[in-house]
Amino acid sequence: MPDELRASLRPGFEWYACRGAFFHNDAHYADALFGALCAGGPSRELVFARPGIRIAAAPGDWAIFDPFEPHALLDAGAARYRREDYLTSAASLFIGFELRLDEVTRRAFGIGPAPERGAVLSSQNAVNAETGKSC
Repeated sequence: MPDELRASLRPGFEWYACRGAFFHNDAHYADALFGALCAGGPSRELVFARPGIRIAAAPGDWAIFDPFEPHALLDAGAARYRREDYLTSAASLFIGFELRLDEVTRRAFGIGPAPERGAVLSSQNAVNAETGKSC
């Protein structure tokens, strides 16, 4: 992580293990960007359905993203989450962390001020667990 962002790193880390994850958002992480470092397990992809972005999620890979953006952890190339596809697969292990959405973080990621008006995504917004589309 670049030196200038280390001061924005919130104390404490979380461990996550999953065999894949359905589409969801983590809107309970207010005023933060969420980061995940893959510490072990099979190669998968962190998938953001709305913008159509797929990020490698193999041991050593990490990503920092907007927790309000619906995302899933899918096998490479999978178009949707289907629970039965992951029942017997090996788990991936992640270390989760947060960056405060302070001025340093906003500048580093090119994030402007929040608009005064507009739609706000929250954990109350339904997301289709298979496809990531808003319900």
